[in-house]
Amino acid sequence: MRVPLRVSLILAAGSLALPILAQQGVAGRWNASIDTPQGPFAFAFEFLVDAAGKLSGAMHNELFGSTPIKDGAVDGNDVSFKLTFDAPDGAMTISYTGTVKGDELALTSKFEGAPPGGGPAEQSFTAKRAQ
Repeated sequence: MRVPLRVSLILAAGSLALPILAQQGVAGRWNASIDTPQGPFAFAFEFLVDAAGKLSGAMHNELFGSTPIKDGAVDGNDVSFKLTFDAPDGAMTISYTGTVKGDELALTSKFEGAPPGGGPAEQSFTAKRAQ
């Protein structure tokens, strides 16, 4: 059976694209929501990764707008970064660590210092890759 050249080229291009998609890692947009005493809090992360594994980008939400990522790093499927917000009582920093598994990013956030309002100092949640 003879396979036309066009079909062979399409199949070859598709097989080359699969490893690239698998290596996509954390780069891109991720949507998440956590439950708070005031109700659900929806937000999104926009991640960029350079060749050295430095993570940059921002978190976006209605309350804080865009907050830049600080001290970001990627090591294989593991990520870490910090966000600092201006609050009435001064700056508030939250550290994040997580692991990418396909289109899910399991994250744990931890307040540096006491969380405002006596909320949980540490919280785990899952972000989903935006399609």
